Amino acid sequence: MTDWKKYERFIAELCSEDYQSQDVTVIANAKIKGCLSQTTRQVDILIDSRFGDDRNRRVIVDAKKYSRPLNVKDVESFHGMMMDCSSKAGILVCPNGYSEAAKKRAQDYINLKIVALSELENVDLSLWDDCISDSCNGRKERGLVLWGSPMGIGAPSSPVSITTIGKCDVCGDFHIWCWDCGGKFCLGDESELKCNCNHPWFWLTAIEEDESSEGDNEVLKFVYLLLVTLTDALIADRKPLN
Repeated sequence: MTDWKKYERFIAELCSEDYQSQDVTVIANAKIKGCLSQTTRQVDILIDSRFGDDRNRRVIVDAKKYSRPLNVKDVESFHGMMMDCSSKAGILVCPNGYSEAAKKRAQDYINLKIVALSELENVDLSLWDDCISDSCNGRKERGLVLWGSPMGIGAPSSPVSITTIGKCDVCGDFHIWCWDCGGKFCLGDESELKCNCNHPWFWLTAIEEDESSEGDNEVLKFVYLLLVTLTDALIADRKPLN
């Protein structure tokens, strides 16, 4: 694995720890269709609304493993990407600092963070799970799964089950980790699965069109992960359609 890729994955893990919540999802190596360029943009880390298309929650993160400090052109280029990705806030991460001009240009909308390369010395990416989806077959490098926070799932007259949701940082497919049986499963963009524990629910993915909350009639496609119970279908997570 290249050093820059290891740096990106480390930053993704930090973002997951800092920003992932019940309402917010963190996606490593996300693909977003630019609203201005109309082309696919690669985002190192996307922090987005978990349940619906609320662009006010969207933050994009770019990890720049440069041997030099960030300059004002780096900030301006990133700001242009923010606009194309409908993100009102952004985070630029680098190991070697930034110029005073870059700091002034960032102003209130871009947070400049320094994460030193020395912090990678204690990072063991072998502890990350390999993607188990067929979508990664034949790729140059199989992706790793960025797991979210554990969540409790309950049903009437049954104990609470602990489950963790993750996403591959290459193919993007959802992964499910059931703590009851220890099983780990993956779902493509339109598929379903039921855990071996025989819980009274199953998982389903579906592609849906989301109209932008900005009122510009922009329609984007997202993959929704649904938890289907005996009485309802609950949104558990979402990601842009790759």
